[in-house]
Amino acid sequence: MKIGFLGPAYPLRGGIAQFIAILAELLGKQGHDVTIYSFIKQYPKLLFPGQEQVDKSAKVIDLKIKPVLTPYDPLTFPKTIKTILNDKPDLVIFKYWIPFFAPAFGFILAKLKKSGIKTLCIFDNIEFHEKWLFANELTEYVLRSTTECITMSDSVYNSLTTKFPWFPKDKIHKLKHPNYDFYRENELKPKDELKNRLLFFGYIKPYKGLDILLKAMPGIIKANPQLKLTIAGEVYGEPELYTKIIEELKIGEYIDFQNRFIANEEVESFFLNADVCVLPYRTATQSGITQLAFSFCTPVIATDVGGLSEIIQDNYNGYLIDAENPRAIVEAVTRYYSEEKYRQFSANIHHQQQNNEFSWEPFVQTIEKI
Repeated sequence: MKIGFLGPAYPLRGGIAQFIAILAELLGKQGHDVTIYSFIKQYPKLLFPGQEQVDKSAKVIDLKIKPVLTPYDPLTFPKTIKTILNDKPDLVIFKYWIPFFAPAFGFILAKLKKSGIKTLCIFDNIEFHEKWLFANELTEYVLRSTTECITMSDSVYNSLTTKFPWFPKDKIHKLKHPNYDFYRENELKPKDELKNRLLFFGYIKPYKGLDILLKAMPGIIKANPQLKLTIAGEVYGEPELYTKIIEELKIGEYIDFQNRFIANEEVESFFLNADVCVLPYRTATQSGITQLAFSFCTPVIATDVGGLSEIIQDNYNGYLIDAENPRAIVEAVTRYYSEEKYRQFSANIHHQQQNNEFSWEPFVQTIEKI
């Protein structure tokens, strides 16, 4: 089959681009002719809160990529449609994560659907972490041009079916968010020794609660003076929000703050050198960071919000705690080390990975079925 993806691809960076690349490669290995119709530019500079939008990783997936679309430039829409129609794909897949892309996606997909091309949306969010004007209307605009959907958590599925009950439920496929073994260079194995290192990983946005974790650090340090925290990811916004907390709490010597985009080839070392990944999110749907951690048998301590409890099994592969509660983080981290849970939790994750609980295969099978 001919399969197209509409969305960001290398050299554009980010988790969405990486997800698309991994899935596109797997479909290509199944013998399908896969093309990514990528963005020329993803965001206007004035709206992009990070440092730069280009991925300079040395480790990338080699794919057929056609940069044709600038989502905020309607003049690129006709060329995108023409390029896709000329290639005559059987199916066009896209991810939907924020309403910013709805005008472009809705317009283009409507033309594709009218021409008889099936469209498949992989929904990351229906409830958005930031407030968007007309979010429901924009999402519905995209959904009207969507043939079938994939959701990766009950949280997103429930939001989709509640807000848009008119969309056929038999066209919504519930799958689990898959892992990210693309980043792994070494053999998958459970952790066998402590590094005395906590990890906060990924883009840093207000909803991810890094400030809450930092406020928990004095209590963590008091109980475990040998522990340190690595923060690996670029701040979207003002870094001073976090550096001020570090200075006020006098915890600088316990913090390794790497405010930058982490290249693909660096990812593994951060997780292999951490005992546990801490995700103190205020809100969530599902989390790619959880699956990234599990790809290295790294347990996760996370707040019980959104779809995180569907992946993190409390006291099995991590801990679930109350949101916006520094004391709960202190107690969970202290318990994790005092009860030496890292071997047990890591071994449980290894078992899950060996049993392909977070495999990409259901995605490939679902797409082929569609």
